Amino acid sequence: MSTDDMDSEMSKSFTAACLDQTRYHDISLTFHVMRLATLWRTHLDRVLRPNGLTLATMRPMAYLMISKTPLTQSDLASLIGVDRSALVRLLDVLEGEGLVIRQTDTQDRRLKMVLLTSEGRKQCRLFHRLAADLEAELTTGLSMSQKLTLTKDLDMMEALLSADHGVSA
Repeated sequence: MSTDDMDSEMSKSFTAACLDQTRYHDISLTFHVMRLATLWRTHLDRVLRPNGLTLATMRPMAYLMISKTPLTQSDLASLIGVDRSALVRLLDVLEGEGLVIRQTDTQDRRLKMVLLTSEGRKQCRLFHRLAADLEAELTTGLSMSQKLTLTKDLDMMEALLSADHGVSA
C-alpha cells in the first residue's frame, strides 16, 4: 500500500466526526484551528507536488514574495517560525537550485539578505496561482463578507500571538 493510500485510509477512519467537541467546549476553536492548519497544508502540498514544488521549499519563498521589504536570513527565520540553522540548510538547497540568492547587506556586512531570483519569482507565481485556486475551492461556501470577516478575525488572533510571544509566523 502506498503512502497516499495509507493517508487516504487514515483520513477515512479519522475525521472530525470522531471527535467529541462537547467534552472540551472551551478549546474547540483550538482543535478546529489545529486540524484546519494540518489539512490545509496537506492539501496544498498535494496540489504543489505534481508541479515540482513542495510546501517545505515554497514556504520561505512565499514569505519573500509577499514581504514589503528585503529580508535578512534572521528576519525570514523569525517570520516563518523556524530555527535559523534549519533555514540556512533550506536556503542552501534553494540557492543551489537557482531560486534565491544571499547578498551581504551593504549597511551591515554581518547580515545576509535573501532575495528571489527570476526563476524563484516564476515559481512563486505558480505557487500563488495554485494556492489561490485551493483557497477559492476551500472557501466556496463563504460570501465575500464572510471571507473578509474571517481574515480580519484571523489577523487579530495572529497579532495577539505575535505580540505575546515576539514571533511572527
